[in-house]
Amino acid sequence: MPGRRWCQNEWMNWRKLLIPLGLAGLLLLSFRAFGWWGFSLVSSGIVFWLLQHTHRLMQTMERASAQPVGVVANAVMFHAQLHPGLRLLQVIGLSGSLGQLQSEPQAQPEVFAWQDEAGDRVLCHFAEGRLTEWQLQRAADQPNDMAAT
Repeated sequence: MPGRRWCQNEWMNWRKLLIPLGLAGLLLLSFRAFGWWGFSLVSSGIVFWLLQHTHRLMQTMERASAQPVGVVANAVMFHAQLHPGLRLLQVIGLSGSLGQLQSEPQAQPEVFAWQDEAGDRVLCHFAEGRLTEWQLQRAADQPNDMAAT
């Protein structure tokens, strides 16, 4: 799977360049075809698209900030919803809280953990903001030391 990660990261690096160039080309074509009317229409569409993404980001972070860090309602159900390629923001939205950072700051891959009340824990590894692998760690069964009454 190392080849796939390389391609995915390579595409993400190209995307940082291609999206702004594509938007600039779209603005140029709209100006050439329809003048200032076309330019203003396309630019307002781009601004609307950026505002939508900013609003979604803020809404997700606001919901997550109301919960304790690294806590999820049910780790097993959270684990079942994960799949490769999810963005960190989407994982935060699924869990309902911010993850507890387990790796060094600014290190790749980033490792976040979420735990439920039963002690089950999900570790998620993110490479450049995308989920690459995850694992469920079940709580060890504790022997019952209490005497029956």
